[in-house]
Amino acid sequence: MRRQLLIFLVLLPVVIFCRNYVLFYLDQKLLPVSVTVSYDKDDALNFLFDKLAEPVPGTVSFVPRNLLRAYFFVEKALVIDLRSTVLVGIDFQQERYLIHQLLRTVFENFKAIDSVYITVDGKRKDKLVNYVDVRYGFPKQIWSSWPIEGER
Repeated sequence: MRRQLLIFLVLLPVVIFCRNYVLFYLDQKLLPVSVTVSYDKDDALNFLFDKLAEPVPGTVSFVPRNLLRAYFFVEKALVIDLRSTVLVGIDFQQERYLIHQLLRTVFENFKAIDSVYITVDGKRKDKLVNYVDVRYGFPKQIWSSWPIEGER
């Protein structure tokens, strides 16, 4: 009994301060796969970007390493600033799924966020690389699900 109480007291802070986050990768058919990870420190957004760049076995990710340059919150919006140097040479499919992975993961884990805006190297752009229009914000009501799943 004493040993169980000691174990409980040791694990209690871990359970209280550890938060579970859901990341979205893709399977071989490019359908979403959610994976839950725990993290108990500050700067969860950097952590999520780092984890998205490391797909778990059996999944793929279109999020490159060192993608996130900066971020900030403005009321109920999140502005993420991405590095253009890691986006060079990506095609339509990579660009599209990158956006889907990022937005689905952000909206799943940050419930208070209503929209996400994307800048590149600290500047507003028309397109992320060549295809995806990033002039406007991405609203939660559209992107909190996986809009490109299609019929199953």
